[in-house]
Amino acid sequence: MIKVQDIIYVAHRVPDLDRMEAFLTDFGMVKAERRGERLFMRGAGPRPFIHMTEKGEPGFVACGFAASSMADLEKIAGKNGASGIEDIDGPGGGKRVRLEGPDGFRVDVCYGMGTVPELPLREPLRLNYARTKNRQGDLQRPAKEPARINKIGHCVWKVSDADKAIAWFRENLGMLVSDRLYLPDNEKQTLGTFLRLDRGAAWADHHTILCLHSPDEIKVHHCSFEVQDYDAVHIGGQWMQEKGWNREWGIGRHLLGSQVFDYWRDPWGHMFEHYADGDLLTASSKPGNYPALPENLAQWGPPVTPTFFS
Repeated sequence: MIKVQDIIYVAHRVPDLDRMEAFLTDFGMVKAERRGERLFMRGAGPRPFIHMTEKGEPGFVACGFAASSMADLEKIAGKNGASGIEDIDGPGGGKRVRLEGPDGFRVDVCYGMGTVPELPLREPLRLNYARTKNRQGDLQRPAKEPARINKIGHCVWKVSDADKAIAWFRENLGMLVSDRLYLPDNEKQTLGTFLRLDRGAAWADHHTILCLHSPDEIKVHHCSFEVQDYDAVHIGGQWMQEKGWNREWGIGRHLLGSQVFDYWRDPWGHMFEHYADGDLLTASSKPGNYPALPENLAQWGPPVTPTFFS
């Protein structure tokens, strides 16, 4: 077993790259490169790209993770249906092995991808609280702009068998369970499990993958991208709304993971999330177990939309 150390990109397929570039730019990404019929978009962090779009019929293509060494790629290459070690034909180069994940989803395990200089992000806003005043004499004036994506945070998959999918991620990528959701009247039936990276004593995001039990609709539910803070979520949401894009659900704060969230649809229905202020855990953090009830979906926010899970 290997232990992947980061999620580094996702890829979609759409028929109009110009339209996708416009959506992702308003969402807060920056164009890294166009190569033929592929579009690479980056965030403000050091990854050369965090989203790739190829031209074709709408759909999900792949999710990429960073291995800790070339030895990890050699360990998995050519085994259990995996590809051999390949060159990554994209900004930053590097090597990868393609795996067939749960329900045939493609998973890329990568190593040796280069980095790029980070792009500017405004400083996090200092906030005055009722009894703690952190901002004295400083005026609060964040710019009106797209949300400025920092990095990709997680990907949510609707799978035919959540328990089998969770086992796959644990056995093949070394992930850990953060929280589990179960059917309220049957605790043995898993409805969803949040999985995080195993970084030992180092902090990791509450989840990098969420598997939802959905035998009647197998698809990628959404991909999520981190922004600077609470205000960036709101300002970015206002920017998207004024540009005419379709909000799916938000703004609110999740319970499991604690993120402030805002969900948007691209022109072909793929869902993208802005988030800020997510929980961090180490390998020693104990997993939670919760019934799948509405109060465990969000701490506050508008009612979930009828189309959010479909």
